[in-house]
Amino acid sequence: MDFAARITATVVANGGTVAEAVRYGREILSRAGVEHSDLDASYGAVGINWLDPDGRPRLRMERVDSYGFDYGVLTRASNIAADYIQGVTTLSEARGHLAEIGTTAKSWSKKVTVIATAAAGAAAPLVYGGDWIVSIAGVISYLTLVFLMQKLGQLRWPSFFIQIAAGVLATAAAAAMRLLDPDVDPTSVVISIIIIMMAGMASTSAVQDTITGHYMHGLGRIYEGLVNTAGLVVGVRLGAGLFSALGVPLPVTNDVSMASIPLWLMLIAAAFVAVGNGIILQSPARVVFPTAMLAMLVYAVYAALSTGQGADAWARGAAAFAAGIGTAILPRWVKAPSSAMSITSFLVLLPGTLLYQGIWGSSLSGGQALYYLSSAFIAALSLAAGLMVGQYVGVVVLNALKVARNRIFTPVFSSLASNHPLTRRGGATSNATDSAPTGDGEHHDGDGAR
Repeated sequence: MDFAARITATVVANGGTVAEAVRYGREILSRAGVEHSDLDASYGAVGINWLDPDGRPRLRMERVDSYGFDYGVLTRASNIAADYIQGVTTLSEARGHLAEIGTTAKSWSKKVTVIATAAAGAAAPLVYGGDWIVSIAGVISYLTLVFLMQKLGQLRWPSFFIQIAAGVLATAAAAAMRLLDPDVDPTSVVISIIIIMMAGMASTSAVQDTITGHYMHGLGRIYEGLVNTAGLVVGVRLGAGLFSALGVPLPVTNDVSMASIPLWLMLIAAAFVAVGNGIILQSPARVVFPTAMLAMLVYAVYAALSTGQGADAWARGAAAFAAGIGTAILPRWVKAPSSAMSITSFLVLLPGTLLYQGIWGSSLSGGQALYYLSSAFIAALSLAAGLMVGQYVGVVVLNALKVARNRIFTPVFSSLASNHPLTRRGGATSNATDSAPTGDGEHHDGDGAR
């Protein structure tokens, strides 16, 4: 019970989807021969209920204190679960590996991670229209921002206030640039610095969890993203007001636009963004570079279909579909969960900036808030749905071609509910007497409500 709960909590806390995490936990229980048991995850906790030999109900809870993205931990936890489920390791060995997961060497050294962070800081201003001077400021600001997040996190600051601090830091960099060059656009400087703090990854992952029926978890993550984005807006506005009062006017707006970059250069940028993000989030090298190649393909699909209007829902969905097919095929070779590759492959399409524009526009007239917030939701929904359909098609194709695959790393395409609400004769519940582990794309009666 302890091992299943901890694996599930570790996966969901480090960037895995709830569907993946729950499948690992349930298959661990099945492999251990635990009968009359059930496992599920909600926002902030993982729960297991079962019947003891005397027929009395028991409950085991594992708390999830915070959510983030560490693809190194996610990949190691998934492999620990896979080895146990497939009989490669014993339960005691698997528990020992899991206990050491926090002290296991990182996928990338601190020096390489710093270099990747600096490279991301230099590239982001160029994407948003900055010049080489702004890129230098971006490097310094990125490194300072990462250091600030680590220190404030160690002090257990609420993430809302860490976001405010990030916003103030971004305006400080913009003010410094304005002193050096009064013609610098402060908005592009601010956006290029806080882009890594936006909730694009979290919101898209949350929508994916919601689609699979994990509504409480998905809505909790969505609300978390909204609150954290609001913190960024508060910090940027606070910093802009402060520096304007000190005599350095910062006309920062929510008008975010990317620079006009040739397609070939944007494809290279998409690959570099995927590599940089993968290194920062500690993805193993065997995952980082195939994901970078996939990111180029994904952006090419998007560029071919994009109209440049609003959320570009169909273009994002088609690009995510391509990512889904790729992340259904590649995990069998790289031995990593699909979630460690999927979102990284379309980072440049995430709706974080739209969400930021919507929160900023909530105090402006003309319906800007509704437009941008709805665009952010549509973009996240398009990406999540396109990704899942692509993964489903990829798995179906692999099955049709009789390609051997590792079921543990196969994307999950299933819902908690066994059928559509309009086709049910009544609601469904589950308990420790009728639950069963889920498989790939299988639906089980009695998994509807918990």
